[in-house]
Amino acid sequence: MFPAFLATPHMEEGSGKTQRSKTSSPTPRLCKLATRKMFYCKICLSEYPHKKGQKLDKCSCIFCKECLGKYVSYLINSGQVLKLPCPDALCPRSGNMTKNEISLLVDSDMFEKYQRLLKQKEVAVDKTKTFCPMAGCEGICSGLPGLAQPTVCQECGYTFCFACKEHWHAAMTCDEYKKVISDSQSGTRFVDILRENGESGDIKECPLCQVLIMREAGCAQMMCGHCKHIFCWHCLKSLDTDIMLRHYDKGPCRNKLGHSRASLFLHRTQVVAGFAFFGLMVLVASPFLLLVSPCLLLSKCLFRNN
Repeated sequence: MFPAFLATPHMEEGSGKTQRSKTSSPTPRLCKLATRKMFYCKICLSEYPHKKGQKLDKCSCIFCKECLGKYVSYLINSGQVLKLPCPDALCPRSGNMTKNEISLLVDSDMFEKYQRLLKQKEVAVDKTKTFCPMAGCEGICSGLPGLAQPTVCQECGYTFCFACKEHWHAAMTCDEYKKVISDSQSGTRFVDILRENGESGDIKECPLCQVLIMREAGCAQMMCGHCKHIFCWHCLKSLDTDIMLRHYDKGPCRNKLGHSRASLFLHRTQVVAGFAFFGLMVLVASPFLLLVSPCLLLSKCLFRNN
């Protein structure tokens, strides 16, 4: 009886240890599961649950939707629409965002602006593409640059010559066709009528989409109403990236902007002030984020352990 008495508490103690180990073992496992459900946003330096994040298809990097939406909007407003790179400068795959991801991160107006700017940039950098010359159509057509060839717009069905942007002329060269339509029964073309009635240089073609533009007044910095391309009226040079208007400081267009030096100086001051304010906000916010981020991470870890 005595050995049995000693064996009984020994088994109970072992079973108690086994029971305690079973009850305490799931705790670290639950912590690991909770950790896997969170991700670290490298833009705002904070942790979020996966349901608040957006994972990029090209590189599998994940960021919070709010930060990623602001990043995409900034790139679109600055005209960087050909490629929207991953916000992580050290992204191992150097991924780019897709159109579907962009549409999910911005509103309809911003996405429409993105698509419009993307069309303009594609035509500007690719000489094998051009806008359809039909008024009101924003279709993009492809062809060989400088070669007279029939081009059919997939948007409106209009057939035109890729070289001169006139109606397709099968049996004539571009110069011959322009002469024929100028000497036609109707007298002269609508373009020539406008040019005769206006002063010299009042009507020009947009250098990007070849739509006719009539300038009545204003400065020499022009924006085409069809493709939104910004250019100099005098030499037709692109001004899309010249936000400081340095084009009018030298060269043949020097002092031909049409505004006084005071107004030009005010414009440049406003641009510089905008960049300076943005830089100041970044400098002020960066130390605050560096101080607050460890506190937030520590509080989350303490709360998770409790």
